[in-house]
Amino acid sequence: MADPKDAAAGTAAEVARLRALHERSIHYIRDKIDELLRVMGTAPLRPEELDDETLIALDPIGIVAGSFRQVLAHLQQTNEQLRFAREELRAIFDSAGLGVLVIDREQRILASNEKLREQFAAGIPETEVLGRCCRDVVCKSDRPERPCPFMGTFRTGEAFRFADWPVGGRHYDVVETALRNAAGEVTGAVLVYADITDRINAGNALQASEERYRDLFETTTDLIMSARLDGSLEYVNPAWCRTLGYTEEESARLSLSDLLHPECDDGCRNRIATLLGGGSGGKVHTMLLAKGGRKVVLEGDVSLVRDQGRPIGIRGILRDVTDKEILEEELRRREKLESVGLLAGGIAHDFNNILTAVLGNINLAMTAGPPPPLRERLVEAEKATLAARRLTQQLLTFAHGGAPVKRLTALADVIRDQATFCCRGSQVTCAVAVDPALRAAEVDEGQIGQVVHNIVLNAVQAMPEGGTVRVEAANVPSGVAEAPILGAGAYVRISVRDSGCGIPRDDLQRMFEPYFTTKAGGTGLGLAVSYSIVRQHGGHILVTSEPGRGSTFSVYLPASAETPPPAGEERQTLHAGRGRVLVMDDEAIVREIAVQMLGALGYDAEAVGDGAAALAAWEQARAAGRPFAAVIMDLTIPGGMGGKEAVGELRRRDPRARAIVSSGYSSDPIMASYAEHGFCGVIAKPYRLSDLSDVLRAATGRSSGAPA
Repeated sequence: MADPKDAAAGTAAEVARLRALHERSIHYIRDKIDELLRVMGTAPLRPEELDDETLIALDPIGIVAGSFRQVLAHLQQTNEQLRFAREELRAIFDSAGLGVLVIDREQRILASNEKLREQFAAGIPETEVLGRCCRDVVCKSDRPERPCPFMGTFRTGEAFRFADWPVGGRHYDVVETALRNAAGEVTGAVLVYADITDRINAGNALQASEERYRDLFETTTDLIMSARLDGSLEYVNPAWCRTLGYTEEESARLSLSDLLHPECDDGCRNRIATLLGGGSGGKVHTMLLAKGGRKVVLEGDVSLVRDQGRPIGIRGILRDVTDKEILEEELRRREKLESVGLLAGGIAHDFNNILTAVLGNINLAMTAGPPPPLRERLVEAEKATLAARRLTQQLLTFAHGGAPVKRLTALADVIRDQATFCCRGSQVTCAVAVDPALRAAEVDEGQIGQVVHNIVLNAVQAMPEGGTVRVEAANVPSGVAEAPILGAGAYVRISVRDSGCGIPRDDLQRMFEPYFTTKAGGTGLGLAVSYSIVRQHGGHILVTSEPGRGSTFSVYLPASAETPPPAGEERQTLHAGRGRVLVMDDEAIVREIAVQMLGALGYDAEAVGDGAAALAAWEQARAAGRPFAAVIMDLTIPGGMGGKEAVGELRRRDPRARAIVSSGYSSDPIMASYAEHGFCGVIAKPYRLSDLSDVLRAATGRSSGAPA
């Protein structure tokens, strides 16, 4: 049997061991609970607050296990939320309309969205992009020497923007932002790429379009303007400035009311006022005042400009129709002049026929040897008839114009008559100075008279308040280069000088242009016609002027070395003729006096009324063995065959026929170039006995002494 003492000692030792183990367990539990409480941010346990038995009864391990289960459940829920948020962010990241790239400091790609891969790496999955250098994926460049502008963000930490970064033929607006760690160090960067290629192309297209329209705006001949509702000009194009003479700066200080010409009627003014008042646009026709006072007629379209439905101004595209209107007016005037010209030509033609009879009878009476008092009266009657002939010549020149019919002419009387005639009834005095030794010239007297008339009239109109027109005529010897354009030879100079307002320098070059005029109501034809006439005579016109001090027109005509016979000398050298002469004229009085005049010259004359009768008479005379030596043919036969048609048929039948053309229309081109139409001579009505004698002598090639 065991000793009770030993059993008791053993029991006591076991109890002590168990108590020590219990204390260590309690101490371990308290330490771990305090550690957990510290982690949880709670104050440690104190023994006086919780004894050992209560601590064991509370089951702290179970409490901790339950807490951990709750923590793990919450962590799982949080992780699920984070996963959903990450997927949501990724969806947003990939669905963004901008390319997004994340790189580290070595330019390695950490992330990229689908838009960026679509822009620069189409068809390549993200896994193959990650870790690659952004230069290889985006810029696709293996040129390390090319600096990368986006590395500046890593150096400075500041955001960077490149507004137009061209890559692969497209354009991008790139924004770069730094990524930082907890210490604030830049560890990477986010780059956002916005494709702006379409915008750049649209901008370029818009710029090109603007340049095209600007070029059109700058180069068009149409006038383009924009005005505010108060009438002030907002902008004008160069054509506006050229046409009206105002610079852009000057135009900006003007309004439409300042520019309206005084001749602009009420309808025009009301139309402009309606437009500026917000009325509807449409066609306009107006007259504006150019710089310097010139009238400019414009027509075109004007539209109302609105801003958010509110009228703010007008815009117009207009055309300069000044010349067109002048031309239309001139055409209307010309139609009237043509009507008057036809009347004047008909009157002149008939009057010339009458004058032919009058002049012929006067010449026949003078050949009869009248007594001196009667002869003086006949001489005066002949002068009056010749003056009437000059009048009809002016009518014909006005009616028809045409090539000059030149003859050797003493210019002094032509100059005096026309110069003094233009000044009659005006406040202008005419002073004529003609060199007594002035040479004659081969000219069309009527046309040169018209030239002097036009230039002197121009001088008179330049002095509305009165003054003196000085007309001078002098010889210009050979070799004197007064006008470089003139050829070699001697000339006659006719100068017309006024003391009027003068001619601006810019207008001097246009003085002889058709329809150019600076006079209100002027046609712009007088000087142009004068220039044409002088050129047809082989001459030239020069003009010099000094604004405010008058102008000088100088007409140069080739001078002749011959001297025209004194007045009346032809009557004393009538050449006797012989043979038969046929006269064709539709006027009975002309036929009658022509036959008598031919008889006085010694010819056997016969007269018929038209070309058909002339051809028949010519054939009959040839058949009878009594041919005509010459035929005088009237150029115009109303309702019958005239000289132009008849001479062609006559020359076809008898190539040796000698035909002389005669007409009351002395300015007809056939009269100037008669030889080209088959005639061998020309005589204009009314003609004197000496004229008839000379032309027949030249046509037939005969000469003899004067008749008794």
